[in-house]
Amino acid sequence: MDKTELRAGVAREIISPQRGIYLIGYGNRMKGNAGVHDDLTATALVLDDGRERLALVACDLLCLNEFVVDRVRAQVGEGTRVVICCSHTHSGPIVYAGRRSGRARRAYIAVLVERIVRAVRRAASALVPAASAWWQAEAGIAVNRREKRPDGAVAIGVNPGGPVDRSVGVLSVRAADGTPLAIVINFACHGTALGPGNLFASADWIGAMRTQVERALGGQAVFLQGAAGDLNPDCKWGESNPWEAAWSLGERVANQVIAACDGGLAPLAGVPLGLDRQEVWLPLEAEATTPTPPPAYRQALLKVVGLPSFLPFVVDPLLNRRYPWRSRVEEREGVWHVPLRVNAVRIGDLGLVTFGAETLTEIGMAVKAGSPVPHTMFASVSDGCIGYLPTAEAHAEGGYEVDVAPFFYRYPARLASGCARMATGVATQSLRNLWQAQPGAE
Repeated sequence: MDKTELRAGVAREIISPQRGIYLIGYGNRMKGNAGVHDDLTATALVLDDGRERLALVACDLLCLNEFVVDRVRAQVGEGTRVVICCSHTHSGPIVYAGRRSGRARRAYIAVLVERIVRAVRRAASALVPAASAWWQAEAGIAVNRREKRPDGAVAIGVNPGGPVDRSVGVLSVRAADGTPLAIVINFACHGTALGPGNLFASADWIGAMRTQVERALGGQAVFLQGAAGDLNPDCKWGESNPWEAAWSLGERVANQVIAACDGGLAPLAGVPLGLDRQEVWLPLEAEATTPTPPPAYRQALLKVVGLPSFLPFVVDPLLNRRYPWRSRVEEREGVWHVPLRVNAVRIGDLGLVTFGAETLTEIGMAVKAGSPVPHTMFASVSDGCIGYLPTAEAHAEGGYEVDVAPFFYRYPARLASGCARMATGVATQSLRNLWQAQPGAE
């Protein structure tokens, strides 16, 4: 086995929006943000083994458009391969701006890109010999939200018997002299403790968790949101102070991370490093019979908000203001498709799979259970977002994630039922390829 050395560096930049920028994550916010409650951050962990240099960047954002991700990659350059994972806070700013966007929003996106790039460069300039360790704990703050009503319909609520991934993956990275550098935390739960009534920028329970972990352990916490597409925090809006609720939820996860670190993490081989990127073209339920995708989303969204069908001209201006997004929809074999970005990452004996989608928890659990490597983490809303990725079972049941959300991305139809299987298969094969190709493979 080749004896390469792991080097690591970490850096953080503030990415909070200026006052007035709209927050994203709920449809009924009619005003821009009223200020910043707790700073949003971009935290970059750069790892280098002498052959490969990887940057894991954790951002306090709902999600990032893939075109913004590409701007970051281009500015960082080819020497460092970047994976950007979003925390999925619903108290973060709109993070896409097109030609029709206002000056303030376009200026914010430019600053956001600049600061993510700066975090990566600062981390890369601070590389030191490092060692890694691993443990997996459990936390119980999430509930499945796909509630089945008496009439058989599925709505966002509480499904006590629904699947929940409670695992907390903890990767500790320390300098050779023992100085804490970073603690990577992988857990699945929506960042929605604060609710739609909140107009202040915030990292939600994730920021509270990070603060408590860093106070106790030192270093910088790097949060990778798991497959949380159908998991909400176990709290109800309006029943308590939302800030106290967010702090309490964050504390429950932080306590598990701290206990894992205090109990002694298992040493982990941190090299070799590797990254396999794939774009999986997922079919929609629509044949491509026109040169461009038809605007079927307009009538679908009018129905959602209860407006009459003769008002399709109001849909795009509303989307441009409240959920601006640039999506890629292409014809392939006579059917409209969208591209899901899939990453498989190797950090020694640890694998990480990321999907550019809000992924239902059963899918993340299946990826980890079927992984061919010793330890595996799963992160969603990474390197872009195509909307929700449901299981075939959820697809058959319907509900918001299946029947409504695709139209906010201006798709001409829903995703097809087999998309999760396609993505999971690609991820598993990518992990196998990494372990077979990298030095040190069995």
